[in-house]
Amino acid sequence: MHNIDDVETEETLTCLRITVHHPLHEIKNVFQLIHFNKREKHMVEDPLKVGRDTKSCHISLYDLRVSRVQFSIQAFRHFNSSKLFFEIKNLSKRGKLIVNNTELEHLNKVELPKKALVRFAEFQLLVEKEDGESTESFDTFFELARTPPWQDILCAPSMSPVPETGILTNACTIPPHCSLQTPVEMEECELK
Repeated sequence: MHNIDDVETEETLTCLRITVHHPLHEIKNVFQLIHFNKREKHMVEDPLKVGRDTKSCHISLYDLRVSRVQFSIQAFRHFNSSKLFFEIKNLSKRGKLIVNNTELEHLNKVELPKKALVRFAEFQLLVEKEDGESTESFDTFFELARTPPWQDILCAPSMSPVPETGILTNACTIPPHCSLQTPVEMEECELK
């Protein structure tokens, strides 16, 4: 019989919940190599690489528009902090990576906020960080989105007052000619 004092306490792991979307995922089967709805453990020393190359990437996307290694996510700690933080770096020479509204060119990197929308080619990934205690490893958990994650962000319910008419207007419609694949100027694409 084990003495409860002898059992090591288990640290909770920081988890990156990644919700993925591609408009043609059912036709092209671009996510066939991702294990959905299952936590996977990663060591903090190893960058989490995302791309087309199944040998060098932890997360492989089955699409020729994706670079062999598209981007990496690396864990780090700030000085005098025990919490894990993450940075994302664009490793693609031919494609830009957009993190929230920041456009990253080859080898540019930014710190990931607690919730970030990552876009490249026709892919959208909503990355959400759930804090944990461990500084040695972290988990990833992938989910498949039924709708593009940007809709969830832009169309999140607000605490706006209901007009006297009782009719709420849809303030988050984006004209069809406006694509979120590449950044556009506001004059070219105004939200109405």
